[in-house]
Amino acid sequence: MGFGVTFPHAYVRLSGTTKANAKPVNANFGFTAQTISPSILWEPVEGYVISMPDDYMAMSEPHFSLLISGEQYRSVLAIVERWRKYPQPSYNLDSKNCVTFVKEIAIALRLPASNDVRFIRSPREFLEDLQLRTSKTNRIVTTGTSIPSANTKTQTVRTGVDRPTP
Repeated sequence: MGFGVTFPHAYVRLSGTTKANAKPVNANFGFTAQTISPSILWEPVEGYVISMPDDYMAMSEPHFSLLISGEQYRSVLAIVERWRKYPQPSYNLDSKNCVTFVKEIAIALRLPASNDVRFIRSPREFLEDLQLRTSKTNRIVTTGTSIPSANTKTQTVRTGVDRPTP
């Protein structure tokens, strides 16, 4: 799970191979407003699930990685599809944004995501808190930029946030 350079700020990356058929997995998902404008501050706007190219992902800051089961992998994909199908306008800065998207996935993966409202507009702080909470469960494989090999025969979830642009 991580933080990206532009919108979406928080994202989930899936990498590795499926255990059932050794199919390679390399996907990332975030949720953002279709158009970034002042109107997102006071009203819902069109939103969408976005996947970014590998060069963008290389510039982002991963927070932690963990191994997930095939069932959990399918659960993440189901959440992504549900968010893709929400009626428009679907993005709300204070109730349905990149943080709540990643939080829903974290909860589906049985991670101890906080319900503290102070994180709703703070993807970095949300992910740092999630990393700290998850580290106490002994489920984190790596933190920071070190990611397990894509040949792990399972899916790896990586969360992250965008690095601030200089």
